[in-house]
Amino acid sequence: MVTDFSSHLEDWRTWQESPWGRIRYRVVAETLGRTCASLGEAPLRVLDIGGGDGGDAAPLADAGHDVTVLDQSEELLELARSRVNVGTVRADLEDLPSLGLGQFDLVLCHNVIQYRPDTASVVEVLAGAVAGDGAISLMAPNPPAEVLAAAVRRTDLVEAAELVDAPTIRTKTFGQSVRRVGADEAIDALRAAGLPAVTRYGIRCVTDFIADDDRKHEPAFYDDLEALELTLCDREPFVRTARMWQLVARGS
Repeated sequence: MVTDFSSHLEDWRTWQESPWGRIRYRVVAETLGRTCASLGEAPLRVLDIGGGDGGDAAPLADAGHDVTVLDQSEELLELARSRVNVGTVRADLEDLPSLGLGQFDLVLCHNVIQYRPDTASVVEVLAGAVAGDGAISLMAPNPPAEVLAAAVRRTDLVEAAELVDAPTIRTKTFGQSVRRVGADEAIDALRAAGLPAVTRYGIRCVTDFIADDDRKHEPAFYDDLEALELTLCDREPFVRTARMWQLVARGS
């Protein structure tokens, strides 16, 4: 599935600058920082597949890592190059095996897998790009959170019931129908690909269940919310119902 993300660029920027968008990037910067520390000293070789404008790549490049952003949109890649010193490749996930880029210490694939028809085939491509002692970071929207947000935040019990077993959901920012991919499905695929050591994080464990969005724009409230999200991102049971799951997988 090829999606023209560039046509929704203004909506994407608005989302990134929102409190919930900023928290998403802040928590991921924390989890990736921990991952890089466990892999060794900089510079690590990092590949961000579907990395767009470099939102996840920027903190890694700033930390001294050798980062390459791969994306199908030249407009987004130009933005990535303008914000941070990264290499860029205009290509799609399926092109990766033929590009001759070699192997990487860390491979990111964030919010891409739900746009693809099959989880296992995506993980297979990722596994081919990661070094034997490297790691993969995979992320997607968390299906249980969608049900809870409908019921708790929007008090729409009909929508919540419909979402329980729905195979797809429509994205608000890009207006696309995407697969609902559970973390357990992705964990099974990672283990089948030879990456059995999986750490699960939760991205936005509480933010999306707070109905009062105006409060999130208040600096003091936002600071407290961000601090809470950083505290909860690796803790059970909060990771189970977070808005997005993030899995960091290694061979051992």
